[in-house]
Amino acid sequence: MTRRLLQIAVAIFLIPLLTGAVFFGHGKLLTAGLFDLVAVILIGFLWGFVKAGVASIVAVASLDYFYMAPIFSLYQDDPQDWISSAMFLVIALAAGHFANEIKRKAIETESEQKRLERLYLTSRDIIMLDRSGEVGAQLTKLIADTFHVDAVALWDAREVRMDKAGKDIVSDDEVRATYFRGLSDNDLASCKFKRVLKLGTRAVGALYIAGSSPHSNLDSRSVDAIASLSAIALERAHSFAAESYAEAAKRSEQLRSTVLDGLAHAFKTPLATIQSASLGLLEISRLQEPEKELVSLIDQQATRLAQLTNQLLRTAELDQRELKVVYERIHLYQLFRYFRAEATHTLADHSLRIIDETQDSRVWADIRLLKMALLQLLDNAAKYSSPRSPITLRATSTDAEVVFSVQNEGSYVAPEEKSRIFERFYRSPGSQHRVSGTGIGLSVAKRIAEAHSGRVWVESDSEKGTTFTFALPHIRKDS
Repeated sequence: MTRRLLQIAVAIFLIPLLTGAVFFGHGKLLTAGLFDLVAVILIGFLWGFVKAGVASIVAVASLDYFYMAPIFSLYQDDPQDWISSAMFLVIALAAGHFANEIKRKAIETESEQKRLERLYLTSRDIIMLDRSGEVGAQLTKLIADTFHVDAVALWDAREVRMDKAGKDIVSDDEVRATYFRGLSDNDLASCKFKRVLKLGTRAVGALYIAGSSPHSNLDSRSVDAIASLSAIALERAHSFAAESYAEAAKRSEQLRSTVLDGLAHAFKTPLATIQSASLGLLEISRLQEPEKELVSLIDQQATRLAQLTNQLLRTAELDQRELKVVYERIHLYQLFRYFRAEATHTLADHSLRIIDETQDSRVWADIRLLKMALLQLLDNAAKYSSPRSPITLRATSTDAEVVFSVQNEGSYVAPEEKSRIFERFYRSPGSQHRVSGTGIGLSVAKRIAEAHSGRVWVESDSEKGTTFTFALPHIRKDS
């Protein structure tokens, strides 16, 4: 307030002194008017329009006092002088206004330039963030240091993590409430801003910024830009983490497949020897009945181990090279005849019901891979179904796909397990002690479906049982 009054006082006393100096220096009215006009423009540019307006009025009064007859009085005899004074006042006010506008535009331009520079530095530094460290902690510190704010808080909804920077304390609940309510807010009076971080329409977190520092110079547009950059930074961090996890999982799968391949090859020779020996013993008629039962048991389990070994070899083969599909036209009655023959070995004491609801009873696929996938599903259905319950293999056709479904009775897959059971080596909790298995059969079926550009999924009901569905898209081939 004192500074404003001082500026007005300077404007009031400066103009008369300047006009009097020109008058007593024998300067003409035009010269005095130009000096006063320049003074008004400078005052308007430096101190604003209000001071320029006061200076304009004082300038008209000073010119009237020194130059308009009768001089040394504020009275004018000639009406022309009144018109001249009014015109000068209008010109002086307009000049002061334009000078003030030029200054305001210059300030806005400088502020916008600083804002863009800070946003550029922020975007550049976000790109250079250490992706192996905690991105949220780095990001909040970066915002606080670049924009000189008192407090920054970042809520990462995916990682359920809160990161803060700055000297002020921010309530965690306040930041989380911004995300859950989905409401952004600008409190310009206290310079506090809340933003929901979004990628498109999907919310990924929340941002809180408080900046009372005179150097913060925050506005809603800057905060919007910071929020967008923060959302992108979080998404980049999540993508990098997912990529790293996928790469680690891939390497782990490759290692497991290599080990399994080696073990499977190492098992084949001793298993073949055991099977040959057990068959030779069974052909000897001298064995007593208890001895025959024991040898038969050895032969059955050796055969079972041989089947598992072949399954491991096929799985390793699928992992070690790109799976190429050799399409051919398969008549379903041939396929179903094959499964009826295999049902005795695959389904044990379960009966197999086959239902063909397709129209043309054929499908284009790789017959070797298709048999492997459906046998995996039939074997899985038999393992987890009620004793002696039937297994149903159904084939239907839609406009887009040929759909094979394998249904059993007495098993149940929890909703949270439906996507995980197709992962390699994963087995549902409790199933490890219920039935034997390696946890690779369903992953093989999924890999084969994807190689055909198809899909596989599961539906389960605690009363009706479980149905695994294997769908292949229609592919047109010449006959």
